[in-house]
Amino acid sequence: MTDLENVQEPIDGICSVIISQDEMSAWIKISSPVNEGLPVTLEMVDRALEEFKVTANINRLAVEQAVYLKLWDKPQLIASGTLPEEGKDGYIEYYFPTNEELVPVVNPEDGRVDFRNLNLIHNVKKGDLLAERFPAEEGKNGQTVTGKILHAPVPKNPVLLGGRDTTLEASGSRLVAAKDGHACMQDGKPTVISLYVVKNDVDFSVGNIDFVGNVQIKGDVKSGFSVRAGGDIEVFGMVEAADVFADGNILIKNGIFGGGKCHLAAGGNILARYIENATLRAHKDVIVNDSISRSNVKAGGKIRINNYTGDIIGGHLEALEEICAGVFGSDLQVPTELELGIEPKIRAEYGELLGKYNKKKKELLMLEGYIKEYKNYRENKKDISESYSRTIRERLRNYSHLRIEILEMDAKLQVFEEELAKLDHGIVKATQKVFPGVSVTIVKTTYTVDAPLGKVMFIYSDGEVKPVPLRG
Repeated sequence: MTDLENVQEPIDGICSVIISQDEMSAWIKISSPVNEGLPVTLEMVDRALEEFKVTANINRLAVEQAVYLKLWDKPQLIASGTLPEEGKDGYIEYYFPTNEELVPVVNPEDGRVDFRNLNLIHNVKKGDLLAERFPAEEGKNGQTVTGKILHAPVPKNPVLLGGRDTTLEASGSRLVAAKDGHACMQDGKPTVISLYVVKNDVDFSVGNIDFVGNVQIKGDVKSGFSVRAGGDIEVFGMVEAADVFADGNILIKNGIFGGGKCHLAAGGNILARYIENATLRAHKDVIVNDSISRSNVKAGGKIRINNYTGDIIGGHLEALEEICAGVFGSDLQVPTELELGIEPKIRAEYGELLGKYNKKKKELLMLEGYIKEYKNYRENKKDISESYSRTIRERLRNYSHLRIEILEMDAKLQVFEEELAKLDHGIVKATQKVFPGVSVTIVKTTYTVDAPLGKVMFIYSDGEVKPVPLRG
């Protein structure tokens, strides 16, 4: 047989399959038929794909086009694998600051940083949401062209754990505060603490404090700073020209050196070693170990110096029940005002009302003068302009309203004074001495000391304040 005869023999087309090493792509290559050989059919391609186990993600359109459009002798992509889709890790959202970085307040107007307010405390109420867990989102598995499953990574699904004084709801996805306090992270878990401890001084390193629970300060409260607490405040050092306010008690283990710019207010008692040049308000008692000097002190109960020889020199002190010290005033006759028998709040309300009453009375007298002047004009038949007439009409209306206001205030003052007249309690005790310059007011009557007195007690009797010898 000759070479020419061999060339003329028909050769059928064939289909070969090519698969990538990672099995993510598959191609078919269809050879051309020769000398009127038979072309590759769709059934032949399917058998070839089955033989090579290409079973997933086959593009049937691409296969049919390769066969019917006679896309021969070049590889044709007919299958592509799918990569796995990663899911999303679950996460925990915290609704309070979880670090201890100093985050001072910035004034939006001038951009200045307020280092007195460092936002170190995050107050929460019972039931407030502290943290919330959002579950993971599962990914999608992939597949090779040969049908092998490519598994998506398993996303992380954190567990929400709470620390002290927190409650995890039944769903396990929400953590709430079990009590009022300061929310923070302890040992990696949200925790609520009802006692906020400052290990050193309250200064620029700490900033102002505003806390719903109790506050304990191991050092001093420095000038220009403030401490507010929904519970008690305990200061191991001293308080300078600062503001300290507590709904409960205030205990200053050293003392108060206020420089005229210190204010303390307590819903309970105030206790200190000494008080100098400060303003204090206590709903209950003010108890001092050594002395009170040049201060404004008001107590809903007692003001007492524990030390037998402790003194009260200068200032203004008010108490409902008792003011007790070893010595009142000094030989320099420093003005020292003591008031008793009326709760400071009631005394303040009465004083405020009396001040308004006196002001209104002055306004009424002024209007009466204008009205009298107008009557004189009318009686003397003087010409009166329309503008003057309008002014007088307005003053007459004001006069009428003012009279009604004064009558109402007069009635309230009468009630106050009737109640005050019933009060006859409150005493001042001096276990050592009282110097001239001291005045004692019980209810509304005042006794001014004009000569030194020894151990003495001031009482209210028969409408007068009287000094009586103190036994012992």
